[in-house]
Amino acid sequence: MIASRMIPAIWFRLVVLIGFVAFMIYQGMWIFGVITGLLIALTVWQLVYAYRERARERDL
Repeated sequence: MIASRMIPAIWFRLVVLIGFVAFMIYQGMWIFGVITGLLIALTVWQLVYAYRERARERDL
């Protein structure tokens, strides 16, 4: 239940992380870009999970 309520915040975090990774790569700080890329992957996984939970809640 809580995951489906967090969807807007997760989307906001994803947008901020994409902007941050672009800035880090532009600045040449590749290690921070890689770390942020991992955080983006985690955020995408959380979005998928939240949408699946929301669909499961609607089916009940």
